Amino acid sequence: MPGNWFQQHWDDYLIQVSRIAGDLVNAVLTAACFYHTPTLTNIPGVQALFTLALLAEIVRLVTEKGAMILSASWQALPHRRIASRLAKTPVAGVLQSYCAYYSMEDDERLAQVLLKLKTFAASDQKTAEKVSYVRGFRIVPETVGLRCGRVRDIARGEIYVHASWTNQPDLLYGLSLRRSPWIFDPRYLQRPFYYRTQANRLMTMLVFENAALCPLFAIYQFGHEVKSARYDAVFRLLNRIGIRVEQAVEEDGTFPFEPLAVFLKVIHPEKLQRTLWTDDEVLHSLGDQPYSSLPTALEIAIRYSYPLVYVENILLPKIQSYVEKTSLTT
Repeated sequence: MPGNWFQQHWDDYLIQVSRIAGDLVNAVLTAACFYHTPTLTNIPGVQALFTLALLAEIVRLVTEKGAMILSASWQALPHRRIASRLAKTPVAGVLQSYCAYYSMEDDERLAQVLLKLKTFAASDQKTAEKVSYVRGFRIVPETVGLRCGRVRDIARGEIYVHASWTNQPDLLYGLSLRRSPWIFDPRYLQRPFYYRTQANRLMTMLVFENAALCPLFAIYQFGHEVKSARYDAVFRLLNRIGIRVEQAVEEDGTFPFEPLAVFLKVIHPEKLQRTLWTDDEVLHSLGDQPYSSLPTALEIAIRYSYPLVYVENILLPKIQSYVEKTSLTT
């Protein structure tokens, strides 16, 4: 089906380049049409409002799309080959860090990034707690889209990445902050929750608070928020008048980021899912099982989309206590 093709190729570079070009053309044509329409420009306040909106769009394009272009360009460079050649030249001492990092294999790079991430976060207790949920990275094929959908293993604390992303530590640091599974721990955000009006702001602020670690990613994130803030504003406004149109995060931790594409059947969701499980729902789901046959902490974390550390420290003891009490009353 056409929608399946579109969904499969949504993250292709050609599609993303087309989107960037489309945004640029749209901004230019919209501005040209507006400023050459006297009827609109003569309305008091309209020109000022449009100019502000246009300036916001320019800021978004420069920051979000500009950062994306710089990132993609840097990733495309043959860094391993360059580092190998530089290591044999007199400038090797000046570029020691570059040569050392880019001479590594992909798995070694990811291990070093994780170590530096933890070291950087150690100076701030709140950041360190949230970063502790990241236990590693998992390289997936380039054909697997990672702009939305399944971008992490919540239970195991792994962030999904493409091999080419190891060419840019800044990107890996930023993704680790933004996609750390801490957001699925009910001690930080009560489940079920909404992405646009709840989780997004918390994850974005963590990136901004640690912008020194990933400056280019923070610039991209700023531009991205200029665009995505409209969803937050519209959803909050509708909520105030009693209309709930925003969908909650689903039980596997994903969220439909392109509602219009889904509505037009350009993108087809894999299946309809329920929202994230709450602790009480998990207790009732497992409460009728014998104590000896309870799933392991990891199995529970995977099945119900919880970070493993929360299951081990909080949820599993709750389940065991609940099962014991239930067995005594039956």
